[in-house]
Amino acid sequence: MPLHSLILLSPPSQPPLPPPSLHLHLRPTSKPETKFLRFNSPSRLPFIPPLKLINSTKLPLNPQTQQNPLSKTLETLTKLKPFLQTNHQPILLGWLCSSISVFSLLKVIPRIGSFFSNLTNNISISKLGDQGLVLGVLLLAKLVICYWKQVFLWEAALRVVYQMRVFVFEKVLERELGFFEGGNAVSPGDIAYRITAEASDVADTVFALLNTTVPNILQLFAMATQMLVISPSLSLISEMVIPCMAFVIAYLGERLLKISTRAYLSIATLAAYLNEVAHYQYSGNFSFSFSSVCTKKSFLNSLDLLITTIKFCVVVFLGLKTEGIGKAYNELKQGEPAVERLFFLTKLESKVIEKPDAIYLSHVNGEVKFCDVSFKYADNMPHVLDGLNLHIKARETTALVRPSGGGKTTLVKLLLRLYKPSSGSILVDNRNIQNIRLESLRRHVGLVSQDIMLFFGTVAENIGYRDLMTNIDMERVELAARIANADEFVRTLPEGYRSHIGPRGSLLSAGQKQRLAIARAVYQNSSILVLDEATSVLDSRSELLVRQAVERLMENHTVLVIAHRLETVLMADRAFLLQDGKLEELTESPLLAGHCDSLMSTSVVI
Repeated sequence: MPLHSLILLSPPSQPPLPPPSLHLHLRPTSKPETKFLRFNSPSRLPFIPPLKLINSTKLPLNPQTQQNPLSKTLETLTKLKPFLQTNHQPILLGWLCSSISVFSLLKVIPRIGSFFSNLTNNISISKLGDQGLVLGVLLLAKLVICYWKQVFLWEAALRVVYQMRVFVFEKVLERELGFFEGGNAVSPGDIAYRITAEASDVADTVFALLNTTVPNILQLFAMATQMLVISPSLSLISEMVIPCMAFVIAYLGERLLKISTRAYLSIATLAAYLNEVAHYQYSGNFSFSFSSVCTKKSFLNSLDLLITTIKFCVVVFLGLKTEGIGKAYNELKQGEPAVERLFFLTKLESKVIEKPDAIYLSHVNGEVKFCDVSFKYADNMPHVLDGLNLHIKARETTALVRPSGGGKTTLVKLLLRLYKPSSGSILVDNRNIQNIRLESLRRHVGLVSQDIMLFFGTVAENIGYRDLMTNIDMERVELAARIANADEFVRTLPEGYRSHIGPRGSLLSAGQKQRLAIARAVYQNSSILVLDEATSVLDSRSELLVRQAVERLMENHTVLVIAHRLETVLMADRAFLLQDGKLEELTESPLLAGHCDSLMSTSVVI
């Protein structure tokens, strides 16, 4: 169908569509015109609803809440407060430098006036030179102090942002898997953007806040005191300028907040709504809209004439640093959307919550029980598991077979507490996993997924990923590789275990990735292993090596294997067919008696 006659719709896997009034319809024309996609002028742009309307129907991570500007600013400062408190030392050192700078400025200004007055008087050149030398030394000292003030405050700002990134990322890691899956899932790209780019914006805001607010208030106070000493009447007249300045600063600050918020929402909406068919049209329209927003922002930031006029009055009566307080407020307003979007990731409630009194298991025998477990992904969806019961003895190998989408992977996710059962309980060594610390549970349950997840780094770092932040035991790494039949190909790599494998292991074959994943599970030394067999995509030799590695893993471990081949089912102590949310045990006799076609033809690839 020609592009000009399409009605743009989102595929089922995309987020929910906006209301019908927001759909973009392209009317069919008599002749297809591809030049419609060329944005040579704004008149060629297709109509797109206002950003406010679009964002009200999507993007739950951008809450549109009406809030008093002052309370919103206080809320932002409250969010930053604990991070600022933990970095009080460099902040106090920076402010100490500011205080010294203000004190030195009070000493410098009278000397400057005296120096220029002496130029018109009959003062000897040597005495005038001495005064100039002292003045130069004082100015140089002030520059050095200002330099160290910048160093201390930037150190504090960068520490604050580092701790915020760690805090937010830790909260993201604690979320259940439903946080990343389903129609209301948070995209990894959005999370990465918030933790990187928007956190950098927060760094600029924190530095501006520390570098201008307190130092400039100190300097303004010092200047006002000096002015009162010189002429109280003129000082009171000059202070009439302050309410006018406060009004202008507040107004421009709120305008800047709205513009910054619209800019962030433009980028987020563009990422959330574009699909392949409408890419050029949406890109052109949003680029034009975003450019307009940036133009308005630049206009507000470039009101030099107005600000210069006001600044002249302020310089005469209140000193240069009054402007700095306004800049600090505007910087804070500009950073508010970034702070709000960054911390919003920590507000979402998780369904998988670790109890305060959860226990830590130092050792696990490996017995697993599913007791009347039911689960469904949403209230309006059918049960994937319905009253399921399964008892896996310690050091027993159990195989699960079922066509794709039958609930096998869901069973594994429940065991790892990536989801919470709708009803029923799961026991490990007769302890409810709800009462076990997540770190402890997942340390004792190793997973070899069908979708192998390798990281950019060396072979040793991928195998010993558990100890990546401490010290990787190379002896254990090599032992795990030998058990997984990976040592042979690793030693053929240019740098052996120190060889880089590329992003997601792109420099390795599918069989090599599988063996590295098995080696990682061996290195973790978990009592319970979950294997999602994926040998159907391997060549015969790689499949043989992987199967041998799996056989070694089955020794002295409790193994739950999601089987796709008959050979794997026969290796297990027991096998179950998952059907209609319930388990049916398969005996060895019917499998060997030729009943595979009737019982498992849709479950196992032979």
